[in-house]
Amino acid sequence: MIFISKVILRITVLTFFIFLSFATSNEASAQRKNAVFQTGEKLTYKVKFGFVKLGTLVMETGKPAGGNRINARMKFWTAQVPFLDSKDIVDDIIDTNALCLMRFEEHGYDGDTKMNRNFTYDPVKRTISYSDETVKDRITEDVRPFSDAVALFFNLRAWNGSGGNYFFPMRSRAGEKMVKCYFSTTEKEQECPAFDDKEIQTYVLSGHADMGDSAPLGASGKFTAYLTKDNASIPIRIDMKIAIGSISLILDKVERAGWQP
Repeated sequence: MIFISKVILRITVLTFFIFLSFATSNEASAQRKNAVFQTGEKLTYKVKFGFVKLGTLVMETGKPAGGNRINARMKFWTAQVPFLDSKDIVDDIIDTNALCLMRFEEHGYDGDTKMNRNFTYDPVKRTISYSDETVKDRITEDVRPFSDAVALFFNLRAWNGSGGNYFFPMRSRAGEKMVKCYFSTTEKEQECPAFDDKEIQTYVLSGHADMGDSAPLGASGKFTAYLTKDNASIPIRIDMKIAIGSISLILDKVERAGWQP
């Protein structure tokens, strides 16, 4: 059971989210965006497989970075469970108007495997300058605006409740794949541990990320999210489908000035 949980954890959190680190947003509508960016916001999620806590995920919005840009951070670490030892920190600079990524930096480890990489996007030249332990300043040309997992998280919030169907093409070593999101206006009350299990009114969002035919344990890439029915559009819960159930991100703590559900 512990071994299975370890593999599932890598698939859904470190694989699913970091797999989206080259996702390109395609705004297919002039629909008004929700005002989701607020300096100092901090959302803490429990990562769970059934009743088992596998880890913690934190999404933070930092200080403005000039113009329409803002700093954002994602932190993930495993719970104190045998055979689980992972930590990941991603620091971004996001264009809040275009909802795309300008700069990305990742540092972390998964057991003995370390992860250190960064890149900068030049929207004028449409190039990416990428570096990691094996490559330095590798240039990729003719790249349209894109987002990583953190910026995608904000895209989901920005378009929540719009009623539109948007897609997010992904760039990886294997080529381009697709994430498709259905931003429904379906409403559902969802219990929230961050507010003593109070039922919060949410919009239901569903999507599918192409994880490839070889994804272990039947990780299909399908996910369902429940986001508050207001301008803050805070994800209360995200369920990511696997062959034997789901991995869930469940909102545990909220820090957002002046906000109440």
